[in-house]
Parts: sequence; C-alpha cells; structure tokens
Amino acid sequence: MIFVVLTDGRLVAAPRRQRGENISHAVLANGGPVLAAGEFSVEFHGSEVVVSALNDMSGHYRPGADGLAIAQETFETAGIRVRSDVVTSYHWEAP
Repeated sequence: MIFVVLTDGRLVAAPRRQRGENISHAVLANGGPVLAAGEFSVEFHGSEVVVSALNDMSGHYRPGADGLAIAQETFETAGIRVRSDVVTSYHWEAP
C-alpha cells in the first residue's frame, strides 16, 4: 500500500497497483504538496488494524526528516496503531 498525508492533515491510502498499473504518490495527492508520503503494510488482530511496516519511500516527494513522525501520528489519529519496531526511513541522497 502507499499513502500520503495532505497538507490539511488528511491521510490518503491506496493499493500500489490499480487496474494492472502501479500508481504514484502524486496520484493520491492530485499532484499537490504533501506533509508525508511512503509505503505501508497492515495486519489484522481481530477487529484491530495494525501497521506492520511503514516507510517514507516516495520517489516523487522525497519527504523530509519529519515525514515519518507525521505519518505515524496521522495513522494513530485515524485509529490505526503503528508498531514502533516497524518504522524505517529511506535514506535519500542529496541531488
């Protein structure tokens, strides 16, 4: 799954692959700016949804250092617990 956190704080998520094609983070944000972007996986524990992997991998947005913290907080606010041991940062190299 991929996600973005829009500048108004909304979380938008979707499967990476739709209609046989990979979609980009920019599609989720309609090309607009974001506070965070990346990939995630979930697992189900009864009725509870838990994020089992979370990263900031987004080739288009290359989110800043605060992106993962913003993403984690946004998922938690949406009622989706994020396991603290599954958050990983992709280390972008400066252009």
